[in-house]
Amino acid sequence: MVKEIHLVYVYVGIQLKNSRSKNTFNIGLLKAVTPCVPLQVRRGPRTVQSETKYVELLVVNDYELMRRSSPQTRNFAKAVVNMADIYKEQLNTRIVLVAMETWSTQNMVSVGDDPLVTLRDFMKYRKENIKDKSDAAHLLSGRTFQSRSSGTAYIEGICTPTRGGGVNEYGNVGPMAITLCQSLGQNLGMMWNKDRATAGDCKCPDPWLGCIMEDTG
Repeated sequence: MVKEIHLVYVYVGIQLKNSRSKNTFNIGLLKAVTPCVPLQVRRGPRTVQSETKYVELLVVNDYELMRRSSPQTRNFAKAVVNMADIYKEQLNTRIVLVAMETWSTQNMVSVGDDPLVTLRDFMKYRKENIKDKSDAAHLLSGRTFQSRSSGTAYIEGICTPTRGGGVNEYGNVGPMAITLCQSLGQNLGMMWNKDRATAGDCKCPDPWLGCIMEDTG
């Protein structure tokens, strides 16, 4: 088992084995900048929509993902999280990767066909074995589930040790990033766009490109 604390990272083009995609992704070095001159800040009215929110995420890569992407597993997972962060930034929400764990020799819980059973067992493992603090913990799996959805998560479970998490099946960087966005959205209480009764007045303004909580399967 390998654990890694995420601070600042660079990754170059990644192309995994068994991947149909020819796309590669390149992200530059992120640098913290400290202003030389003290700034005067004038507070104004803030709203949930306008204020930037931060979700501290812990990622666990299962053994199947490690076998598919080794030795690039950690870089692949970082690429997924980074792309998910780009999507969530549109909602003034940032995803901060605070820790990562890779199951390098075997799965620490049973990862089966049913994502709900896998999620239940993963959340139990998180509570009993993972000491790193995070708002949510998500399993990135190297297998596909026997389900119409690519991932699943507990609704409104954010910041709780037994419900703040999700599981996400294997795909290329883009599809896995979308699934991660959607499962994190469920943790935050976001509903699928098709569920108009629960979504209320919230509607997707872009029917062509779609929105984060579109039912993509």
